[in-house]
Amino acid sequence: MAPTPEFEREYALTKPALDRRTRVLVRLAALIAVGACTESLRWAVELASTTGADDDALAAVLIATGSAAGSAQLVESAPRLALALGFDPITERSAADPLLTQQARVGRAHHRF
Repeated sequence: MAPTPEFEREYALTKPALDRRTRVLVRLAALIAVGACTESLRWAVELASTTGADDDALAAVLIATGSAAGSAQLVESAPRLALALGFDPITERSAADPLLTQQARVGRAHHRF
């Protein structure tokens, strides 16, 4: 997906008050705050990576956005951002906490009846 014109180097009606990297990170924060879909977050992550933003910077955006948008939005958006970064949040959590995997199995079995 091609970036919007505002992020192209040639685009400049006026000198922007924010540098390109900051604008891209603000865009990611806004997408997280409104609960954007994984594909939109993936696009924003790819765009941010062209500015040198690494996974730590993108995770920091999630945390900073959570304090403004609220913890419920943070919890809702975190798995989609993880997918956009190329992580599988379920696999990562299960590998880190085998008890979580067991609880998930018990919960699924309980809801079948």
